[in-house]
Amino acid sequence: MRENLEISLSLSVGGTAHVIPGGNVRGFSLRMEAWGVSGSVEFVMQDDSSWGGKYTDDLLADFVKADLGEVSISIKPGHLETSTEADDAELATSGIVLEKSVREETTQRVMDEPAVLFRRYRVTFVDPAQALWRQHFPCALYTQKSFKDVIEAHKGDKISLTYDWDVVTTTASQIFFHLDPAARSSFYDLVIWYVRHRNGVFTFDHAEGTYSIKGAKDTSGEAKELLLDDLSAMTSLFPEVPRYKPRVLNSCTESTATNLIDNTNAATGMVRDTLLRTPIAQDVDDRVTLETARPLLPKREVELSFRRFPTVPVSPGSLVDISTTGGHSSNLIAATESFRVILLSLEARAADDGPERTYGDTRANFSLECTARLEEKSEARVRLPSSVDPRFPGFLEGKVVSAIGADTDITYDFATDADTSIDQYTVEIPLFEDQEISAPYEPESGAGNLYLPLYKNQRVLVALDFTRSTVVRMIDWRAEAKVAKDGQGQHLFLGKTSTNNTSVLHDYQDDKPVLRVLRTNDKDTVLLRLEEGKMTLKVEETEG
Repeated sequence: MRENLEISLSLSVGGTAHVIPGGNVRGFSLRMEAWGVSGSVEFVMQDDSSWGGKYTDDLLADFVKADLGEVSISIKPGHLETSTEADDAELATSGIVLEKSVREETTQRVMDEPAVLFRRYRVTFVDPAQALWRQHFPCALYTQKSFKDVIEAHKGDKISLTYDWDVVTTTASQIFFHLDPAARSSFYDLVIWYVRHRNGVFTFDHAEGTYSIKGAKDTSGEAKELLLDDLSAMTSLFPEVPRYKPRVLNSCTESTATNLIDNTNAATGMVRDTLLRTPIAQDVDDRVTLETARPLLPKREVELSFRRFPTVPVSPGSLVDISTTGGHSSNLIAATESFRVILLSLEARAADDGPERTYGDTRANFSLECTARLEEKSEARVRLPSSVDPRFPGFLEGKVVSAIGADTDITYDFATDADTSIDQYTVEIPLFEDQEISAPYEPESGAGNLYLPLYKNQRVLVALDFTRSTVVRMIDWRAEAKVAKDGQGQHLFLGKTSTNNTSVLHDYQDDKPVLRVLRTNDKDTVLLRLEEGKMTLKVEETEG
């Protein structure tokens, strides 16, 4: 289509704003989706001041800087064939510059006069979260915080969010993530993974440049009647139907469970399993509830191709009606409810690509392609960008905490969770400001018939998932337990302190095995020693 468009374009570099007249724009591409935008814009600037001309290019000095650049663009038709006001049909979005280029060219207006220098600028951009969070790869641990707190701590000053979802504002005992660039999962991927995994909604308000995280899609707002005259084609799309039944499995031997979730459209024998290992029945129930809430049957979508610039708002999130009122055939699409815009794509090229015509004006003629995709208003399926799931677990060193005895006593301790009745170690993580996390009180130090709990200040390696942790192994030996390698000994050292303990040592002396059991309680000692041809039992109390 050919359209006369009024364009407002602003490019800020390092906080300095440059307003580009719409008539200078020579092309743009926009892909606006419910969760963000990607696009590019090309424009020209003249600079003939060195020849006594009236044009000066004030942009160049800032444009070549490495400072952060921001783009805002709004587009509306120069005229409409309906009673709709042009401002009602305006499209606006904004983002952060990713790449940019500038090319210098010359043109000659009049023979025998100096050539006029002009520059052709081009920038590509995406919404702020994509631009910044996709370069953010932190490793962080939070305790007694909500995921909202985490986002607020990492969002930066260019991103604004609102929250309307109890899941994201609920305090968690632990939140951990380690976003390794080698795994290509960034903070942006983490947020999208979190929202998708918990069946939430992440949206971008293109006009305001803000984000929201919600528990359900926004159904507010008035639906505008989409006119048949706006369209060149309309296609109904029917997405692939899931043919599996979700199934939640719990492998814990104390509470093994298999929960099959119904799907009336499933093919025989097809399942999609979620495997858990938890002794907590509520964890299983919560996961079953979550998987049951995921919509399985996708609703129809509609793809629109426009023959003219849309005369009603069609930014993502806008609601439109498709009915006989707008001139549509009821046989083609019998809509019983409104549709929500989920994607808008625009490709435009100026009818005159040169530097002179429309230069400095607010509008220009363009060859324009415009398409949109809609979903039914009641569609509950989440629309989110593709993302790389974060990897878990991550491994951190920690020290076991025990509140029993003096600080120097080697004691063990555990706490019983008030909600789950599960016994847990407390482990201190020095790397993250000595924050304390919980890990299952399980036999990590050997076989189940050997009761040797992890003791105070013992260095351990902890495997951390997003909200849970497990001690996977010990890192060092107790100082008093180590023996010299000359005797090739094995030593079991039990007790609270170096003066209150029991020691069982087996080693070799003159290449002969020797077993020694020594009980010490301050000055009182009992020694049992077994060696070649000799057994010693000695009870004494030392003086002093």
